[in-house]
Amino acid sequence: MSSPTRTYRGRAIDELIPRIQQELGSEAIIVRRREGLTGGILGFFQHPFVEIEAMAGSPRLDVYDEEDLPPPAGAPDVPPRQRMIAHEPLAPEQAPTRRDPPLQAPAPAAGGAPAMPAPRAPVPQVPPRFYEDALSDRAPAGSAYVTAHLARLARANPGDLPAQPPRRQAPASPPARVAPPSIDFQELIPRDIRAAPPERAPAHAKAPVQPRLPFPPIPERRTVGPGSSTRARVGVERSLRRLGISDELAQELIDGATAHTLPLAPRLGLAQAVRATLAQRIPVAPPLPARGAAIALVGAGGSGKTTCCATLLGAYRTGSTLPASYATLTHGGEGELSLLLSPEIMKPAPASSPRAVKALRRARKGGVTVLDTPRVSPSDKAGVKELGRVLDELEPERVIVALPATLGATAAAQLLSALRPLGADALAVTHADETDQIGVAVEAACSFSLAPEYILERGRSGAWRLSRTDPTGLAARLLP
Repeated sequence: MSSPTRTYRGRAIDELIPRIQQELGSEAIIVRRREGLTGGILGFFQHPFVEIEAMAGSPRLDVYDEEDLPPPAGAPDVPPRQRMIAHEPLAPEQAPTRRDPPLQAPAPAAGGAPAMPAPRAPVPQVPPRFYEDALSDRAPAGSAYVTAHLARLARANPGDLPAQPPRRQAPASPPARVAPPSIDFQELIPRDIRAAPPERAPAHAKAPVQPRLPFPPIPERRTVGPGSSTRARVGVERSLRRLGISDELAQELIDGATAHTLPLAPRLGLAQAVRATLAQRIPVAPPLPARGAAIALVGAGGSGKTTCCATLLGAYRTGSTLPASYATLTHGGEGELSLLLSPEIMKPAPASSPRAVKALRRARKGGVTVLDTPRVSPSDKAGVKELGRVLDELEPERVIVALPATLGATAAAQLLSALRPLGADALAVTHADETDQIGVAVEAACSFSLAPEYILERGRSGAWRLSRTDPTGLAARLLP
C-alpha cells in the first residue's frame, strides 16, 4: 500500500526542501512538480510559485562499484568514491577510519565448475547534471537523495516525471499580460539617410522617409480670414441675390460677417456667419400684453389685408386662452370712418366718438381684438392722414402693414414710405407662396424698421395659412 502524498507550495524549490525533509524524512519521493503565477490584481503584479507533491519513501542504499562501474555518457571526470551517494550522512564517531575493501568475487563451486557471479541491482543512469547539483556547495544540507532528486525534477521536462494517477488540480492562474513592444520609428528610416545629417546629405538623395505613425494625425483646422474665401463669398452673394437681396445689402452682410462674426466664431462657415449677421439686422417687435390687446392691420388694395385678419382671428379663436373679437373700420356716408364691433356696436358709429373708443377699450381689456381697416392707396395722402388720426385715438397695441411678397424693391419702398403716418411697427408678408423673392420684404423691413411678424401663404390644400416668423427663421429661409 502506497503512502499518501502531500502538496507543498512556495516561491522556489530551495525553500520547500527543508519542509519536505522535516515532514516526510530524507527518503521522500517527489511525485509531481508544477510551476505557475499567482496573486496580483487584474493580471498585474503576479509572482511565480512552485508546487511539489511528495510522498514518504523507505530507506535505501545505492552502492556503486568503484572499479567496474563506468560513469554515464557525458558525465564529468569525478573520482569514483564521490559517485556513491549515501542515503544519510554518518555521525563523526561512526565514520570509518579506513577505506572499505572492494567487493570480492565468490569462490568457485565444488566440482570445478565456475560459480555464477551474484546478480547486481540495476544501476540507475543519472544525468551528469545530477552529480554536479548533488555535490555542489549550493545544495542545502540534508539527504543527498532528496536534494539531487529535487534538482533533477526542477530541470526535467513534464514528460520525464513519473506517471501518477490523475488528481484534481487547482485551476491555473491567468497568464500575465505582456506589454506590447514599443516601436522605434527611427529603425524604420534607412540607415544611410538616418546617419547623414540633413545639411550634409547629397543633392541627389531623396527626402527622408517619414515614419508611419500607428494612428493618422489629426488635421489642423484653419480659421477663415477676411478675403481668404473667395469662392464661398461668391456663392453667398449669388444665393442672396437670387432671393431678392440687393447687391449693396449682400456686400454689407458679408463684410460684417467677416469683420465681426468669424473672428469670434472661426469654426462657422461664411454662409452661417452671414446668416447670423442678417438675423441681427432684422427688427423685432415688442411682445403683446398677456391680458389682451388690439391688433390693427393696414394695407393697400389686393395686399391680402382682410384675408390676413380673418386667418389671424380664426387662429386666436381656435388656440388662444383669450376671447377674440373682430372690429371693422368703414367709410360712412359723409366719408367719415365708422366702427363696427360685435356685439357692442352693431350699427356703424363714428370711430372718433367716445362710444366707439370705450367699446374698443372694453373689448381688448379682456381679450384680443383684430381691427380691419379700409384699403389705402400710397397716392391718397389725405386718406392715409385720416386713418392715422383714427388709429391714434383708438391706440391699438400693434399696427401691422400687409406687404405682398410679389412687389419689387421699388414698389415696396414706395408703399411703406407712403404709410409712415399710420405709425406701423410690424410687417405681415402676404402671398409668400406665389414667389421666392422673400428677400425684398426682408430688406424693406430692415430699411423701414418694421418687424416681420407673420407670413401668409396657401397650404397644399389651398387654404390660407398664417404662420409666425422670427429673424432666425427668415435668415435660414434666405440662406438654407
